[in-house]
Amino acid sequence: MTVNRRNVGTWRMVATSVAAIFVIAACGGSSSSSGKLPTGPVTMGVLSCFTGTLASLGQAMLQGSQVAQKAINDAGGILGQQLQINHADTQCDEADSVPAVHQLLGASNVVGIIGPETQEINAVAPIVSSAKIPTQFQGGSTLFDKNANPYLWRDSPSDSQLGVAMALYAYNKGYRNAALVFYSDIAAQTFPPPITNTFTKLGGKVVKSITIAPDQTSYRTNVQDVISSNPDVIFTQTDAATAAVLFKNFKDLNNLAIPFVGTDVTGGDDYLKAITYQVAHDHLISVYGTSVSGAAADEFNKQFAAVIGANQQPLANANYAYDSVISQALAIDKANSINGPDINAALGTVSNPPGTQCYTYKACYDLIKAGTKINYEGASGPLDYNQYHNVFGPYAAFQQDPGTGQQVQIQVLSAADLAAATP
Repeated sequence: MTVNRRNVGTWRMVATSVAAIFVIAACGGSSSSSGKLPTGPVTMGVLSCFTGTLASLGQAMLQGSQVAQKAINDAGGILGQQLQINHADTQCDEADSVPAVHQLLGASNVVGIIGPETQEINAVAPIVSSAKIPTQFQGGSTLFDKNANPYLWRDSPSDSQLGVAMALYAYNKGYRNAALVFYSDIAAQTFPPPITNTFTKLGGKVVKSITIAPDQTSYRTNVQDVISSNPDVIFTQTDAATAAVLFKNFKDLNNLAIPFVGTDVTGGDDYLKAITYQVAHDHLISVYGTSVSGAAADEFNKQFAAVIGANQQPLANANYAYDSVISQALAIDKANSINGPDINAALGTVSNPPGTQCYTYKACYDLIKAGTKINYEGASGPLDYNQYHNVFGPYAAFQQDPGTGQQVQIQVLSAADLAAATP
């Protein structure tokens, strides 16, 4: 099972300031004329980190965009014109992102950009939004959970949705009284609010919530405090070293009688080894993003093999960029225009129900030409935007196999499930 673990490890450390922007552009004619049809290639700009420690973010975004480019061009292009992809390097820095975005807007004659994915969104967003450019962004920043900018659309789940997924899994298992044990790291502290709010909304009760300092030699007092509150389940995230001590203390005091539900971090191999695979199998469920299957994923894999190679694996999150390009192209087709406000008005209609579900650019494009309302279902999952232009899921619960050392998916939490459970 392939998983979309968008925020594993240090990536979650910057979750509260991380996002990505996606804007589609057209060139070859005036880019500001209302209802204007392109007279030359339609251009999308990829703006992300292409150098430095997070260069893989840009590489994945460009890879997914190029796979979508082939699918679109093979199907006849956008409004009869071929799609071009250009890119510029932000170096994951706000200051460097400003000339990079202007490079794409000017030299490439584009009206928007795909990306970026980290804190440089703070510098890029005002530039592209003031130009009234429809912008699909990625990344988990909870700052966008109630986004009010009509030109920003997030096509990947927020970090807060992981908290929702954890609470929903636990409630579905029949747990009604929960304790929260999270260490004091700022990234881990983003989880208690969405877990508490969701679990309470569903009908559960949080009986204890504690924050522990990392890497202590004992947590016996904290553990006794948790046990005495009589929870059915414990929600948790700590680092591996902290977990080793914490789980030992629980074993010593109550033989790990209370099950744990953790985040993607608790599904990491360092964490699992720290508490041992057998303990993880018996007492811990980790919840994190999962891949989807179906016609859209099959199309992405087919096009990926043609562009990159049949023996290669897609970079993590390339499918999000692929879906961004496809859905933006379909919005242009629907709007019959390369003008930003026209595209933006159409963007929420091409991937949201009601409509005929379609899974490839060609199939969706043919339906649009026939006058049919479409509902594009993506390779990364449904792109059903809520009123804040956010999408949901899918997530899954995983259990450790002590024999193979692998995580095994045991339950899927769909986008619809998460949307319904979100407070």
